[in-house]
Amino acid sequence: MKPFSKGYGCAKTSISLFHILIQIVCLSAFVSHAKASENAYLSELLKEAGQKQLHSERYWDVLLHYKKTFTGKKSLIDDPKFFLSPYGKRNPKAELEATISAFFEEETTGVEHPQCRFVALYAWLKKELVIDEAKLPHVECKAFKEALGLINPKSAVLIFPTAHMNDPASMFGHTLIRIDSAYQSKLLSYAVNYSANTEGASNSLTYALKGVFGFYKGFYSILPYYEKVNEYNNIDQRDMWEYRLNLSEEEVLRMVMHIWELKDIYSYYYFFDENCSYNLLFLFEAARPSVNLTDKSGFWVIPVDTIRAVKESGLVESVAYRPSMATKIRHIASLLDRGSKRAALKVANREMSPENIPVEDKGQKIKILDLDAEMIQYQFAKKKLTRDEYLKQFLDVLNARTLLGKADDESYNIPDPPKPEEGHHSARLSVGIGLRNNSLLHNDLFQEIRIRPAYHDLLDNDKGYVEGSQIVFADLAARYYFRDKKFKLQSLDLIDIVSLYPMDDFFKSFSWKISTGFDQKLFEGGKEHLIYRVNGGGGIALKYKFLGLCYLLFEGDLNVSDKFVHYYALGIGPSAGVIKAFNNFWKASLSGKALFYELGEEHKSYKVTLAQNFALNANNSLQIHLSREKTFGTYQTEIKCCWNIYF
Repeated sequence: MKPFSKGYGCAKTSISLFHILIQIVCLSAFVSHAKASENAYLSELLKEAGQKQLHSERYWDVLLHYKKTFTGKKSLIDDPKFFLSPYGKRNPKAELEATISAFFEEETTGVEHPQCRFVALYAWLKKELVIDEAKLPHVECKAFKEALGLINPKSAVLIFPTAHMNDPASMFGHTLIRIDSAYQSKLLSYAVNYSANTEGASNSLTYALKGVFGFYKGFYSILPYYEKVNEYNNIDQRDMWEYRLNLSEEEVLRMVMHIWELKDIYSYYYFFDENCSYNLLFLFEAARPSVNLTDKSGFWVIPVDTIRAVKESGLVESVAYRPSMATKIRHIASLLDRGSKRAALKVANREMSPENIPVEDKGQKIKILDLDAEMIQYQFAKKKLTRDEYLKQFLDVLNARTLLGKADDESYNIPDPPKPEEGHHSARLSVGIGLRNNSLLHNDLFQEIRIRPAYHDLLDNDKGYVEGSQIVFADLAARYYFRDKKFKLQSLDLIDIVSLYPMDDFFKSFSWKISTGFDQKLFEGGKEHLIYRVNGGGGIALKYKFLGLCYLLFEGDLNVSDKFVHYYALGIGPSAGVIKAFNNFWKASLSGKALFYELGEEHKSYKVTLAQNFALNANNSLQIHLSREKTFGTYQTEIKCCWNIYF
C-alpha cells in the first residue's frame, strides 16, 4: 500500500502543479490585459491633454510656478525632486506628460505615491480630463488625509508682522498666512510660512550678502500659529496686522493642497524679489486662479507692497490689529506717573513684593500690577525667567491684583495705528533745484534728480512705517551744475540703514547705523571729488513728547579715493540729532556730526543739517534741506528744495 499510496501522492502533486501553472498563465493573461487596458487609457489621457493644451493653461503655470523667460518658460522652484520629468523645470509639456503617467504607477511601500504627493495637480487634472479613478491604481493617501484632518481648513488670513529694525532679517516686515479651522481660538490655527534656511549665517553682513545673491534655500512650512505669535508678537516686539481673506472653503482647500505639494521642496531665496512675500503669492493664485499677483511685481518685492497687491485684487474682507506685548507694556506705562513706573520696575525686577507697593491711589496700583503681569510674561517669553521663577512671580502679582477688583478696561484700549499699506509707496523719484556756495568758489546753481528703489528714510512721513527707521538701497543722485554746464554723479548709496530705537524705563534698546556707497566729498581748494565710503556707528535714542526723537551715536567713517595722498582716510566722531513730527504733514530734522580723521589723510569734518518734509498726500512730498559744513578748512553752504514722488 505504501508504494501505491506514494505513487498516488506523486500523481496528485503533479495535478496540483498543473492547476497552479494554469492559474499563473490565466493571471498573467489577465495582468497583461489589464496592463494593456491601462496603457490604452494612459495614451487616451495623454492625447486628450495634448489636444486641450493643458500644459499652456495658466493654472498649470501657477501650480508649477512657471514664469516666462526669453527662451520660453522656467519654474521658480529649484529642487529637482519636485519635478517628475528630468526636463520639467523648463518644459511644461514634458512635465505634464510625466505627471499623468506617474498617476498610473503602482504604490510602493515607503514612497509617497504621485497621486498623494501632488494632490492639487491630481485634483485639477482629474477635473480637466474627467479621469476615471477606477482605471488607476487605488491609493489611500493616509498622510495627506491625516494632515488635512488636523488642519481642518475653513478660512484664511494674511498676517503682516511689522518691521523689527534691530533684526536685519526682518527690516521690511514679513508676511505669512493663517489657516483657520472651526475652532474659536485662532491660536489653535496653523500658519503657513516661507522663509530662508539661514543656518551658517554667523552675522548680519553674511545674512545680507547671501540673501541678496540667492545662496539660501527657501522652504514652505506649516506651524502652529501660537508659535509665530510668540516669536513675532511677544519676543520680537512686532505688532501684527491680520487681513481676513474672502476665500471660500473650497478655495482654502486648494491652497492647502498646493502647500502640501511644496513640503520639503526648496527654491532659492532672494532678498529683493523671490522672498517670503513673493512666494506666498503663488498660494493665493492656487486658491483663486482668477487673481494674478505674481506677474505684477517688479525687480524688487517688499512685504507691504504685496499687502497692497492682495487688497487691490479684492481678496481682503476685513483688517484687524494685534499689538505686540511691548506695545501693550508701553501703553500701560504711559498711564502711570513717574513714581508708579519706578514701583512697577521694582516689582518686575523682584526688588519689591507686589503686596508692598507704596502707592495709595487704587487706580494707579491696579495699573502697576497689570503692567507687571505683562512685564513678567514678556521676560518669560524672552527666556529671562525660568518656568518656576515665572510661575511664582506671576501668581504673586495675580494674587495681589485680584484683591483690587476690576480695572477701567477702556483705558487699556490701544488705538489702531495707520495701516501699513496706507503709507507711501516704497520707490521714490525726486527732482529738485539747489544752490551751493563755499568760501573759495562762487555760488553754484544746480538741478538734481534722484531715484530710490527702496524704501523709507528718516525724513519720510512715518504713516504706516516704524518711527526712527531708515532702509535705503541703491539711492542714486545726479546733478547738473549750470556754472560748469555738466552732469555729475552726486551720490550712490548702496546700503543706508538706520535704526533709532528709543530707550525707556522698560526697554534698553541699542540704536545703530550702517551705510556704504559713493559720495562727493569737499577737498582742499573747494573742489568736490567722488569717494567710496563705509560708515557705521551705534548709540542711544530717547523719545520726548516736546522735542521728539533725540539720538546720540558714535561713528566710524572710512573714505577711499585716489585724490587722497595716502588713498584713504579713517576717522571717528560723534553724531547727534533730533527728529520731530509736528503733525501728520510736517516733519523736521536737525542733525550734526564731527569726524576726526587721524589715519591716512588727516583732516577734520564738521556738518550741520536742517531738513523739513511736507507731505502733500500719501505719495507726494516737498522737502527742503539746508546744510553747512567745514572740511579741510573750507566752509560750504547748500540749500536744496525737491519734490518727491513715491511709486
